[in-house]
Amino acid sequence: MKIIVTAGGTRERIDAVRSITNGATGRLGSLIADELSHRISTQELTLYYLCGTGAAVPAAENIRIIRIEGTEDLQSKLETLLRTEQIDAVIHSMAVSDYKISSITTPEQIAESVAGKFAASKSPVSQEKLRSIVESALSEEAIDANRKISSQLEHPVLVLQKTKKIIEMIKKESPQTVLVGFKLLSGVSESQLIDTAYRLLVKNKCDFVLANDTDSIKDGNHEGFLIDAGASMIKLEGKEAIAKGIADCVLKKLLENVK
Repeated sequence: MKIIVTAGGTRERIDAVRSITNGATGRLGSLIADELSHRISTQELTLYYLCGTGAAVPAAENIRIIRIEGTEDLQSKLETLLRTEQIDAVIHSMAVSDYKISSITTPEQIAESVAGKFAASKSPVSQEKLRSIVESALSEEAIDANRKISSQLEHPVLVLQKTKKIIEMIKKESPQTVLVGFKLLSGVSESQLIDTAYRLLVKNKCDFVLANDTDSIKDGNHEGFLIDAGASMIKLEGKEAIAKGIADCVLKKLLENVK
């Protein structure tokens, strides 16, 4: 049996020494990996643990730790495993960055670029043309991010672009793989949380999705709702209980698939 657990958060590089990341610790992912390792013998399980820099790692020694940097690195390593190994399940708990750095510039460079294009225009500038001019200015005069950006810059402008949704490619690469997705919202009603998580499940053909709210993850507490494709739901309280609940459902599903 081969299982992938992703955990922690990705880091998107700003320059040679700086990056944008998030507060994901990987603690829940590490507990899930340990729970699976305890349930299945070493001879029967190959568990790949793809985790962000600084993320918590499982205590079990028979787990293959693969460190991840940015979203593109995660995609590359996941695709390689899904294409070269027969992966039975992916538990995708990693907090993947929604954005990465497209370019870095300054207000002065943007203003100079926009002013130059206006001066060169011989006709009135439409809204669409203005948008094109500004978008061009954000990248045309970009600062070299391969080196450390000078700390003397008063107002560096970071231009972001959306990253690919990693969860969308998992079932496309490996349709038979049991997939557990995660949905984190903040300050919403229970019904909205569950509805949003179920839409994620349907869109990405997940077998299960763990829905949780940041308001319920504090002071050592963690409340989650594990939803399946039939819209059934289990409420779980505490990271250890969530890890056990996910392991239970995944292993049960894998057993059903064998029959």
